[in-house]
Amino acid sequence: MLLLLARLFSNCFLPVFDPSEARYADICANMAASGNFLEPKFIHAGEMQIFEGKPPLYFQMGAICCKIFGTSEFAVRFPAMLSAIAILLFVFFTVKKTKGEIPAVCATLIAALSPIFLAFSGFCMTDLLLAAAICGAVCFYLIFLAENDRKRKKYFSCGFFAALGVGMIVKGPVALVLAGMPIFFFTAINRRWRDLKDHAWFAGIGIFLLIAAPWFWLMQAKNPDFLEYFFVNENFKRFLFKDYGDRYGAGRESFRGMALIFMLLCNLPGLLLLVFPFKNRKNSGFKALQDYLKEPLAGMALLWLVCDTLFWCLTSRVLITYLLPTIPAAAIVIADLLERNGNLSDSVFRRKLIKTAAVWGVLLVIFTIASCWCLPTLRGSGGHFFRDLARSKEYTGQTFYFWRKTPYSAEFYMGPRVWYHADESMRTSVKNSRSCILLITEREIRKYGPPAGRRLLARRGSWSVWSPQADSPRD
Repeated sequence: MLLLLARLFSNCFLPVFDPSEARYADICANMAASGNFLEPKFIHAGEMQIFEGKPPLYFQMGAICCKIFGTSEFAVRFPAMLSAIAILLFVFFTVKKTKGEIPAVCATLIAALSPIFLAFSGFCMTDLLLAAAICGAVCFYLIFLAENDRKRKKYFSCGFFAALGVGMIVKGPVALVLAGMPIFFFTAINRRWRDLKDHAWFAGIGIFLLIAAPWFWLMQAKNPDFLEYFFVNENFKRFLFKDYGDRYGAGRESFRGMALIFMLLCNLPGLLLLVFPFKNRKNSGFKALQDYLKEPLAGMALLWLVCDTLFWCLTSRVLITYLLPTIPAAAIVIADLLERNGNLSDSVFRRKLIKTAAVWGVLLVIFTIASCWCLPTLRGSGGHFFRDLARSKEYTGQTFYFWRKTPYSAEFYMGPRVWYHADESMRTSVKNSRSCILLITEREIRKYGPPAGRRLLARRGSWSVWSPQADSPRD
């Protein structure tokens, strides 16, 4: 809890970071300002456009937080913090119901102490909310399997379908794939098809459609090419072709198999616990794996970890945030292995684990708080500077014009005080900004020289601020 409070504290001070976080933050702010909760919109190529790359749930949550707390970094990041808390609660209560309280606490600690998990619990990104939906779907399914009362099984089945609906409205069909693969393979490997008859199929599917379908139907009604672009370009061609018709900028390329490295990074330092010898190591080999996969919690969590990692290994267009759903999966697997091999029943091991977790947690708290002062000063980070410019009384009433194109973080902090324009040359920017405050990167100044007829007003990091052109009339 102290870790999450420290991250919540840092959300009040860290500026939004370009490009992705600032873009999503700008969408949340625009949604809150316009009151249009159907169409996510942002400034792209100098014009206000509908963002059709993602469903709206995170943006809607961010916009609601902006309405409650005021438009700020804290508000647009708060849904990510709620997602992190939801993941930890899902892990704790699922493991507690199936394995007991000590393994539940262990699994929750392993997930919470992941630096990657902690970092993205405070970023305005859709991925942790997606991870929460996937985690919720798998955990509801596990509790569904563990429950003996048929009426209560129906309730957890409905929870499973509701989580899938939430995942669908967060990021689309990828949620169904990432949550469905481990459940399908667990059912197939153990031939547990009879469990399917206990699902609340009619109520569950109805809940899923009630959550997911209305937004897609309304968006298609207002934007006739939406469904084709979203499902074909963003969710199919995106992972197969380099040029897939992206409307908002090229995706990032790495290499196939990079997801494995990202998975390992996401789950440090928890994976290091597997390096230490188990107290009572049981049988190893294929027979042990078969026995492991038969147990719902252990088998499902392992398949969840493996399936999600291998799925993203198939594409070179992968980010570390795509592997966030593996964090709760790995935490459950590690805690289960420690419990079944006797480590968690050893009081000496538990004391060492608690002490190590406490020390690591304190270090993460110190790093998180220190980042509030260190990260904004990094070269090239403009968000802190743009926030100061927007609040400065010195530039009250002034309009800001950015060379070539406007960073998303500037749009978030400066809003209507920015003169929006499409991507253009340096010379065109200088010419078109005669009556505006002009912001140029230091690199462009070194390349082209200072703009004629302008006076240097301020310099911060990689950005410099220049006065309007002398004697230029205001437009």
